[in-house]
Amino acid sequence: MRIVIPGGLLRWVGIFSLFLLGCGPDFDPPSELHSLRILAVQKDVPYAQPGETVNLQMLWQDASPLAGPDRPISITWSPPCFDPPGDLYYACFSDPGAFGGMINSDPNNPEHNSFQVPTDIISRRPPPTDGSNNPAYGLTYVFFAACAGQLTLLPSSGDSAAFPIGCKDADGKLLGADDFVAGYTSIYSFEGFSNHNPVIKGFEFRGQPVADGGFCLGDDCLPLDGSAPAVDIDCDDPEQSARCVPSCSDDGDSSCTGYGFRPTIDKNDPANQDQDDVSAQLLGREVGEQMWINYYTDAGGFKSPVRLLNDATSGWNDDYGTEFYAPKKTGLLRIWAVAHDNRGGSAWSGITLKVQ
Repeated sequence: MRIVIPGGLLRWVGIFSLFLLGCGPDFDPPSELHSLRILAVQKDVPYAQPGETVNLQMLWQDASPLAGPDRPISITWSPPCFDPPGDLYYACFSDPGAFGGMINSDPNNPEHNSFQVPTDIISRRPPPTDGSNNPAYGLTYVFFAACAGQLTLLPSSGDSAAFPIGCKDADGKLLGADDFVAGYTSIYSFEGFSNHNPVIKGFEFRGQPVADGGFCLGDDCLPLDGSAPAVDIDCDDPEQSARCVPSCSDDGDSSCTGYGFRPTIDKNDPANQDQDDVSAQLLGREVGEQMWINYYTDAGGFKSPVRLLNDATSGWNDDYGTEFYAPKKTGLLRIWAVAHDNRGGSAWSGITLKVQ
């Protein structure tokens, strides 16, 4: 099983892989998609007020060599877990039966989930006793999973931190990290404090805006979830030809020709200028959000798969794009750009290219 935390910077392959990266075989970069992956989970209100309804949606892709229209993927969400003891996500596992609903989630709307924050999520918690300026808050965890098989509730293992959901193939064998992805997203509630998701307005490739229809934003990307692109690109059409690139025998290596690209993000949009009010209250000065972009592709490579968008101290970084290196294999591929902020906000955009 692969555990991911889209709202943070961690990506776990199995349980201990972060400790093994320096002493084992080479691993694919996280930006290269070669298996079932969940790329992001977005909350429409990253900081949710008591009583507010939160809508969640997921961006995922099945880039496994086995992927195709006949490979069904089960997407599921847990019930919300409010204010667990010690704010520990695995404290939500104390009642594994509560996760039984994950097995039977709505198959007609798998990428979306909604819940209502309790009106007392903040007030029921004891106030800070350490004399700090840390504002009172509430915390919600929602768990999710993507399974290229049949989701199943696992018997108790005696490990209180063990995720209680597994994924089995047709023969009843538990599937591994390439075919089962699970994780959680956290939603904080601070009285009077809000946060916006980053706003992406378009896409640029080779220094030029991509025409409408050549890229997707937000909800429009969700129908593209799954395996390889199905819609072809006409490289003889002037409006589409910019998204056609020659193959590279070095297969996505930095020795290949680099094609600059980036999502279009306006630094003057109010949603992209949020202040980190919680940190400002603690530090007694203005603090901007930390914002960054993760880039992903199912073929080829990048010069820099993670780029800074806004620094909490120095501010906006206009040089947030990167370069794409084409793969050796010809055909269609996808590039995803996922913008994050350090307070749980996210937004995404995607583009399809054709390698000739």
